[in-house]
Amino acid sequence: MGSLEETVTGVIINFQTPDLTRRAIESLKQFYPRLPLLLADNGSKDSSRAMLQEFRARFPATTQLLLNARNVYHGPAMHQVMQVVSTSFVFFLDSDCEVRMNGFMERMLEIANKDPLCYAIGKKVYMNQRGFDVPERPGAFPYIRPICMIVRKDIYGQLRPFRHHGTPCLENMRDAIAAGYRLTDFPIFDYISHEGRGTASRYGYGLGIAGKLNYLLNKMGL
Repeated sequence: MGSLEETVTGVIINFQTPDLTRRAIESLKQFYPRLPLLLADNGSKDSSRAMLQEFRARFPATTQLLLNARNVYHGPAMHQVMQVVSTSFVFFLDSDCEVRMNGFMERMLEIANKDPLCYAIGKKVYMNQRGFDVPERPGAFPYIRPICMIVRKDIYGQLRPFRHHGTPCLENMRDAIAAGYRLTDFPIFDYISHEGRGTASRYGYGLGIAGKLNYLLNKMGL
């Protein structure tokens, strides 16, 4: 088992929220300065790319950029990242998060390395088939929120990819459970703060009529 820096790549995805993303990067760098970091931009038309390039210049040995020409949205950008990274684990941190304390990544990796069937670690909740939060109950699907999570790269390749959806990892994690892998709960909010809907509150999810229909059908219990 290698060092944390040899086994994990950190990922932050940005779309036109340079203020939030800067805070997320700086807070992560404060506690994990040597962590390899992939910063992805989804075709932003504001100052985001200049901000990301600034971090690339400040930390050239540990920072990689992925610059999309257009907004492919969060889930597909996560999938892109999974094709690019070479480390065994990938750590996703939402752009509207701020790291408050170190130690969590080491603990998460320790859990994963002790359990080869552990696929994803983070805040575990339960979803219905449409991707809306529900209480833990028969028929509900376990789900790790990707706001602050670690996933195992080799298992990801066996599952359906992250996709453009308000719950981008739902099908992927349903596949993981069906294949016998585990989703492990971890108290991430002991270590980070999360603003919530940082990008979505400004720009929405871009789901169009399909998103509205999904919401309506969920409200109808269908």
